[in-house]
Amino acid sequence: MRRMTMTTCGLAWMAVAAGCSAPVGAGAEDGAVSAIIGSKGGEVVGTAGSALDGVHVVIPPGALAADTEITIRPAASATPLPATATRCGPEIAIEPAGLTLAQSAQVTLPFDETMVTQQDRFDDEVKVWTLGGDAWGQQQQTDSAPGRVTIQLETLTTVAAGVNPPAPGDVVHLRFAPNPKFADCLAQYPGDSSRAPAVEADVVRGSLNDGLFLRGTNIKPGLAFDLFSVENSSLLADGTPDPNFKTFGLAWYQTDLQAGQDGAMRVSIRTILLDQIFGFDPTVGLAPTGTFEVGFWFNDPQAAVACGFDATKPTPFNGEHQAGPLAMITLPDPSTGLGPLCTKPDTSVTPARCSP
Repeated sequence: MRRMTMTTCGLAWMAVAAGCSAPVGAGAEDGAVSAIIGSKGGEVVGTAGSALDGVHVVIPPGALAADTEITIRPAASATPLPATATRCGPEIAIEPAGLTLAQSAQVTLPFDETMVTQQDRFDDEVKVWTLGGDAWGQQQQTDSAPGRVTIQLETLTTVAAGVNPPAPGDVVHLRFAPNPKFADCLAQYPGDSSRAPAVEADVVRGSLNDGLFLRGTNIKPGLAFDLFSVENSSLLADGTPDPNFKTFGLAWYQTDLQAGQDGAMRVSIRTILLDQIFGFDPTVGLAPTGTFEVGFWFNDPQAAVACGFDATKPTPFNGEHQAGPLAMITLPDPSTGLGPLCTKPDTSVTPARCSP
């Protein structure tokens, strides 16, 4: 995503309009910021560190016929967002409310990226709700950057950034089970079953691709991993080692992971995942092969030595092909034997296959 270039002039404590407009500055106790903007256009910018930090309203030339005081202020509407929406940023009033511009204003609002990913959404899926009377309307973004969303606004009103969480039917939940032999080298609190490593992910079905939102807790701080989708899990449906396991089969490198200093791990990726994730190689006669399990490997072989891993025999599961052992992986369905990325199993054949 491209970042917008925002320019301001004048004193740092006030929002300044371009052209011949005059600043009014921070006026009220609620932290409101105003500027007098005329026919040449201008802008109002929220004060850094305030409740308006990140708010930026640009009035283009020709939008106003006469000098007008444009104000931005924190708001608290009594009208909640629709039940299908979750607010992820502050509510902001842009005044005078109800003023219709001859040319649309460009409005940039801040939002909390953590709240967005908690709703299994990406930054470019953030929208802006606009208050009209006692009902909210929705504006699609025209641009976004980390923690910022931009829309075009014709009529000044109260606005708030938010997202539509995915429908429950579009979400597939993944649970990761630890590789038992190396569980203590993975854990932030080795031997403490009440604070064992826990990693889960939601996969959200999309029209062009899918989103995976992974969240982990109680992971050894700073530990790095490499996440792959693979053909086979080394564990049975109950999480115990599969005595008949031979290889992980076809594997696709998806992303890197790293635990923070609090033992938490977060990552979100977009790619083809549900039902249609596959690879093939006609050179070696490999037919289209699905990779419906998801696992992650210790990036550093030394990180698992204390648990018995032989670092002189690394696995190929990182970019340098010098990784450690499997740390955690998803479990196959007990009936079909297929991984959780397959939601459309075809059981008319044996073994079952996935129907794309």
